[in-house]
Amino acid sequence: MEIYRKESDNYISVWMTKEEQQLFDRQELTDLLLSTVKNKKCKVAYFLSGKGDLYTNTENLIVRNIGCA
Repeated sequence: MEIYRKESDNYISVWMTKEEQQLFDRQELTDLLLSTVKNKKCKVAYFLSGKGDLYTNTENLIVRNIGCA
């Protein structure tokens, strides 16, 4: 898990693997993270690993975007 605090921009980003998504309750983690910031308008953004193959998904995305250009 990687956590980046950008309090000047009012957000915290959390990057989680599939395994970490199973281990941690996001609501509890959100509450914990927000309890440590001064600005109560701070948001928490989660970036979660997907279930598909990264190479195949990236290739399909590029092909689809080239077709739209």
